[in-house]
Amino acid sequence: MATTLTRRLLAGASAVLLATSLAACNRANGSGGGDDEFTVGVVALDATQITANRERKAAQDAMKKLGWKTVEVNSNGNPAEAITAIQNLVQRKVDAIVVQTYTPDQLTAGLAAAKAADIPVFSSSGGEAGGTMAGAVELVNAAAVNDPLIEKLKSMPKVELLELRYTPGAPCRARADDLDAKLKDLPQVNVTRQEVKIPGGQQSAQQATSGWLQKYKDTPGTNLVIWPCFSEAALGAVAAEQQLKRGPYELYTWDVSKPAVEALKAGTMSAVLWIQVEEAGQQLADLIQEYRDGKDGWKTKTVPAPSVLLTPDNIDKYLSETPDLGA
Repeated sequence: MATTLTRRLLAGASAVLLATSLAACNRANGSGGGDDEFTVGVVALDATQITANRERKAAQDAMKKLGWKTVEVNSNGNPAEAITAIQNLVQRKVDAIVVQTYTPDQLTAGLAAAKAADIPVFSSSGGEAGGTMAGAVELVNAAAVNDPLIEKLKSMPKVELLELRYTPGAPCRARADDLDAKLKDLPQVNVTRQEVKIPGGQQSAQQATSGWLQKYKDTPGTNLVIWPCFSEAALGAVAAEQQLKRGPYELYTWDVSKPAVEALKAGTMSAVLWIQVEEAGQQLADLIQEYRDGKDGWKTKTVPAPSVLLTPDNIDKYLSETPDLGA
């Protein structure tokens, strides 16, 4: 009787140890919740930003093809809401977290919570990975737009330049910092800096541009140039020009969309950087999978997204190759 009871107890203990070991192995391989399901929490920048939305959808589509589950939370363009979203995703015990646009210094408390729970955090639609982030797909590409603009400005004797900025967003801040550093060598350029809001980037940019245009009239010998750090702000600037029956002026920006394509064809935008966000979305899924495959020896990694500078001179060529460009 005692021998039988002892055997049953030993068998039960062995089963518990085996289950515990399997659960630990699953977690080490990136499976959350004690089963084989892998869940990625996605902290979205905002529901209105075209490029961020397209990149996020492409990433989630790629993740679903891998059999992963995604959970999305909207931060409404607010770093504080992004921190709360990360903390909530940690409580839900997701296996990985993707955060759009924000920099590590804006997310300190959220990143600390994820690190304590051993949950890797990846950045998308932003700059390089930093802090305790595991990796990033970088969409800044500042020089691709700023360098051609600087060359254009060098040929102008006097310039009034409007910068439409979004400081909370890592790409916009990095693009503006790059431009301002290069403008120091151009004393003929007077810069007006205006912040736009997200949500409402297009509307606030239109309002800011309208005020700037009313201040600076068309004057012989002075060139007006507009630099929006993302395409919705650029569309707002074009709308202000058209409303006041001014321009078109030189305008350089990032993030292609259908309205931006039409503006290039019409000549109301001078250059738009086509960041190939569908490829960037796949890059993000690949980066997370690479982390899962080599977690123990992992080093923080940043992958640049591919891009092409579109102008009125080459837009037809790229449209013939990619008819749904900007869709």
